[in-house]
Amino acid sequence: MLLTLVRHGDAESSTNDLRDIGRCLSIEGRAEASATGQALASRAVAPSHAWSSPLVRAVQTAELIVAALDFGGVIEARDDLFPDSRPPSLFNALAELPADADLLVVGHMPYMAAAASALLDSHVGGFATGAAFRFEIRGLSPTRAALKWRWQGRFVD
Repeated sequence: MLLTLVRHGDAESSTNDLRDIGRCLSIEGRAEASATGQALASRAVAPSHAWSSPLVRAVQTAELIVAALDFGGVIEARDDLFPDSRPPSLFNALAELPADADLLVVGHMPYMAAAASALLDSHVGGFATGAAFRFEIRGLSPTRAALKWRWQGRFVD
């Protein structure tokens, strides 16, 4: 199983009654998300599943990324991908997917750093907007993974 964690692109400040949940991508964030999609496409990432936080900026990021990829499915907005969600919920959901699944997950800080840290059993201190971490899942009980590469405006192998 393959897993790509992506943090949403840069977002506008909250300017309406929707507060944090309604924050949309900035122009820079839209460019970040599109660049991340192109970068993933250059590495032949072809998700079989795409999950996103239901917050606007994450859904917009997911839409821009999958537009660049070979993805014919529907982005699933999940209530376990909020900024303060806990990674075990994601890891438990992985067990429901086929062994050959390729999953794209778009979310927020601090969740993304916490999930990457748990997968690597090592502290991941930051997760920039538009960044992606690509993992090979090697076990689900407990969840174990190997980092294949990172994208942070450039690839880090």
